[in-house]
Amino acid sequence: MREEDILRFRWVADPQVSPDGSRVAFTQVHVDAEADEYRTNLWLAEVPAAGSDEGAPAPARQFTYAGRDAQPRWSPDGSTIAFVRKPNAEDAPQICLLPADGGEARVLTTLKGGASSPCWSPDGSRIAFLSGHNPALDTPEYKKPKHEPARVVTRPEYRWNGEGFTDWDHLDHIWVVDVASGEAKALTCGTRFKEGDLSWSPDGRHVLFASDRREEPWFGDPAEDNSVYAVAADLPAPSDGAAFTLVADIEGPIAGFTPGPEGRWLAWGGVRPKPIRSYDQNDVLLFEGEWPLTKARVLTAGKDLAVGETTSGDMHPPRGGGALPLAFTADGGIVFGYAWHGSTRVARLDLTSGEVDDFTPSDCDVYAGTLSKNGRTLALAMGSTSAPGDLWVFDAASGEGACLHAPNAGMLDEAGLGEVEEIWYDSFDGRRIQGWIVKPPGFDPARKYPLVLEIHGGPHVPYGVAFFHEFRVLAAAGYVVLYTNPRGSTSYGQEFGNVIQYAYPGDDYHDLMAGVDFVLAKGYVDEKRMGVTGGSGGGLLTNWIITRNDRFAAAITQRCVSDWSGMWYSCDFAMYNDAWFKSTPWRDRAHYESKSPVWDLDRVNTPLMVIHSEEDWRTPIAQGEAMFRGLIAQKKPAVMVRFPGESHELSRSGAPSRRVQNQQHIRRWFDRWLQGKPAPEYGY
Repeated sequence: MREEDILRFRWVADPQVSPDGSRVAFTQVHVDAEADEYRTNLWLAEVPAAGSDEGAPAPARQFTYAGRDAQPRWSPDGSTIAFVRKPNAEDAPQICLLPADGGEARVLTTLKGGASSPCWSPDGSRIAFLSGHNPALDTPEYKKPKHEPARVVTRPEYRWNGEGFTDWDHLDHIWVVDVASGEAKALTCGTRFKEGDLSWSPDGRHVLFASDRREEPWFGDPAEDNSVYAVAADLPAPSDGAAFTLVADIEGPIAGFTPGPEGRWLAWGGVRPKPIRSYDQNDVLLFEGEWPLTKARVLTAGKDLAVGETTSGDMHPPRGGGALPLAFTADGGIVFGYAWHGSTRVARLDLTSGEVDDFTPSDCDVYAGTLSKNGRTLALAMGSTSAPGDLWVFDAASGEGACLHAPNAGMLDEAGLGEVEEIWYDSFDGRRIQGWIVKPPGFDPARKYPLVLEIHGGPHVPYGVAFFHEFRVLAAAGYVVLYTNPRGSTSYGQEFGNVIQYAYPGDDYHDLMAGVDFVLAKGYVDEKRMGVTGGSGGGLLTNWIITRNDRFAAAITQRCVSDWSGMWYSCDFAMYNDAWFKSTPWRDRAHYESKSPVWDLDRVNTPLMVIHSEEDWRTPIAQGEAMFRGLIAQKKPAVMVRFPGESHELSRSGAPSRRVQNQQHIRRWFDRWLQGKPAPEYGY
């Protein structure tokens, strides 16, 4: 497998099963190499009838061809699919309607500020959606100035990775459009708060939404604390909060608020303890009774599951999205997704017994799915270490599953991928650590191979059984790739995930080194030809490793952290609450410096490549620049690769050509130092 193969992949995103469970609409993503862009179109797949013996399912078929279509949503009667279309790169996305049996798409909204996240009313007469359209500003007469005016910043969070600077005049607010007439009106407004996660009350009178409306959400408190509100669908004029009804509020976040039978509601979330922790697992919550709902029954209490969480991967859909399912089954059970030991699974929870039974196998990577309105058919986008993601359906009663669409099967068969071996090993203190070894095609255990240690970020987001193109490219180039989940990773329980609080980096470093020792003991790795790399928190640990030992012949730090004080002052999200450090940099300078590799650059002897995106607001580029300049100043081997216009998501959803370049630089740097191949472009 080569770097350029990223241009050939197809991704299955956002599967939406029809109300009767007979069909699945989904977004398929592919690369337009000439335009250097991703294209998204809607596809349809037929679901075989339960107990059918008609052989293989009918092939999925493409349903739209515009190239910028996504977010398919079935009408309650299954006759129409609402979706979001962006006609051209310069145009705002709009909601369109398409007959489920085929025909011409009808444009439903025409707002200058665009429209997204369509959500049908129970009777199918209206659609709620989100829009940043500001009627007072987005007029035909408005002309954008030649030069943007100065930005006046009054809040600590004012820009967001992948989005840029927040436009407070165009926050996402709730609109409703009449399906018959196309008349749209705003229900919410304001320049302080935004809304999201839309649903309808069962009687169709209210649109429900999640919003964090704390006046001071930044310093000291948890970074997330959404509550659920309702706004009347017939509200005569938009409201900035006065006309809202509080629906659900607990001492912690609520997400995925989902209506069920008999006045019951499901959600992810949970009460957050104080003092706050850097990691808190979510649970499945059941709300019952009259609004406002302030208490929830915790359905997964005591199970220690990472509910609603997924594992890390560089081949999840770069566009199109989707979410894990959360819904009631026809027999009164609950379907939900969770992460466990490096896999993301979907299970059924029995409300009577509390038993949890998986629909999906233990070695799968589910990243999106829905349950049909009748509660009988489950559609999932599901991958593994050998495939990025296929479309699957499961019968919610029997648990029987079938693959409906595997768009990369032929390509992957040609690639001849090597084996991925799961391992468990003991760390220095006896903790059991899970990891995986990706072996080169044609692997021979009698040979000695170079090794690359890959380290995940987050720091809590785990590696697992997801398909990693970067790992496969390195394996195809002759490397053994080791990736592990050191302490602090999720999917191993609350204690394991939070144990690194106030101690990151720390013992996780020893977990990683124990993993390397475990693989070395197998006898097929050349310990003089080992490299290390990781992104974000994995970049931090890469920096930490090379300031602690010289056992690696080369290192690559990607979108890294090197100086925690700089992160506190400049990153896009709430690094400045008490979850990571107990105090501020000026009050606890010693602690910040003790966990910042930039203060130990005199110890580094490992050749280092720094890869960073110039519009990375999560770990701003100064973090990588510090590593590069500090080493160059000492005449130590280092090079910096900068990607203009890219964000923290370069390796996962950056421009296709830049993703190719990124992986080429990674391989070439390791080839130079681990295999002795010339790399004149780097000066070494």
